[in-house]
Amino acid sequence: MTETALDRFWELIFGAIALNPKAFELIQTLPQSNRVALYTLLLAGFSQAIGQAIVLFVNRVKPIRFILSLLIASVLFAFSIGFWGLSTWLVSRILFDDNVSFGSVWSAMGLAYAPLIFSFFIALPYLGVPILVLLSIWTLLAFVIGLRVALDLSAWQAFWCVALGWVIFQILERTIGRPIAAIGKWLSNKAAGTQLVTDMRGLEQLLQTGPQISPGIYRTGNKAGNNTDKG
Repeated sequence: MTETALDRFWELIFGAIALNPKAFELIQTLPQSNRVALYTLLLAGFSQAIGQAIVLFVNRVKPIRFILSLLIASVLFAFSIGFWGLSTWLVSRILFDDNVSFGSVWSAMGLAYAPLIFSFFIALPYLGVPILVLLSIWTLLAFVIGLRVALDLSAWQAFWCVALGWVIFQILERTIGRPIAAIGKWLSNKAAGTQLVTDMRGLEQLLQTGPQISPGIYRTGNKAGNNTDKG
């Protein structure tokens, strides 16, 4: 029976976390490597969604919708990172090799996101931002190593492919990517069952207001109170 990348999933994950080039060599040769890349991105996205789940708590999202929101966030995360892979692939084709396959870049990029499986730690008070920065740099280094192995480039060539790919991705995200982002926001709101408040000022206001009481209950309470006073 042929061994697949899925059979060695956790070995590949821990190898990428350790920045071991052999892990990226393996994922380029084993079958089902693209699935491992996708599953790694989904895990990273789910972990990051857990780390940012305070937004769902503050918005008082119901338990079932809470889980659904985490799953939707994971898929949207993987989808958005895929566009970075696409832009990096285009840069590598233009600069170095017309025969570069997207699958090679995709598998390297997906596995490189293994460090972000720990991104649920960003929920820690005071330490969240430094941890996120550390994990982002860790992921960048893993992507450079993975791309260098996948495309047989020097470290600097791989770095510039990743960097230029990121710049193009940011430009596309702020232009033609806006309608896609709007769809993603709509899906997030649908999953949560409410119009999610995500800005800091809005979240602070939600925290200050506390649980909302419906107007009908409030009026009933007032009437009961008035009747008591009259009595």
